[in-house]
Amino acid sequence: MRYAILGFLLSVLGAAPVAAQIPPEWQAAAQAVIGELERDTPRAAKPWGPELTQGWNLARAWRKHNNGNIEIILAEYLTFTALCRRGCSGSTIKGQGYVAVAEQAKALRNQNGGAYAMASNAHAWLAGLPDPSGAAQKNAALWAKDLDVASADFATSNIYALAWLLARNRATPAEQADAFARFAIFVQGKAWIGAHCLDISKVATVLDAPPRIDACK
Repeated sequence: MRYAILGFLLSVLGAAPVAAQIPPEWQAAAQAVIGELERDTPRAAKPWGPELTQGWNLARAWRKHNNGNIEIILAEYLTFTALCRRGCSGSTIKGQGYVAVAEQAKALRNQNGGAYAMASNAHAWLAGLPDPSGAAQKNAALWAKDLDVASADFATSNIYALAWLLARNRATPAEQADAFARFAIFVQGKAWIGAHCLDISKVATVLDAPPRIDACK
């Protein structure tokens, strides 16, 4: 994949303790990225609890259901850790069992004619949303430049379908655009969040280094 954030795979040893399996770089990346996304939101003051482990477990369960393995990628870990910051008890996503949501994401991709067509349609949908910040249109144009990022890999296309599914369920167009940006960035590596463009594509690419979050260039 174009971005290292999508290509860094982890092989899981089943007998090892769960906490020991999570790369420390990933945990630090999750706290840094999600913390940045939560800036100026009510969750900014929320202390970190079990979300890092909950997100790991839910990402592996999602991957097992969709791909038949538990070799998750960072985009999956970030997505489910972000969801668990909002609550994921009982392996749920927004109050629904993860298997049911996975099937909804699969249906959404199939209804749109596959991964590439779905990404194109999601970007067109995003571009058409009335967003006072202008971020929706900027993100649609940015992400449309390379559909491979969201579509070439089965795992990332599943996460992208989930991001679109979650966004479409928000109440207003502005909330939909904002939600899509905050989840799609885990796949795309870059996104406009309001007036700022964040680049997280190198957040966890160097072992034993602090997380790196840049402004888009």
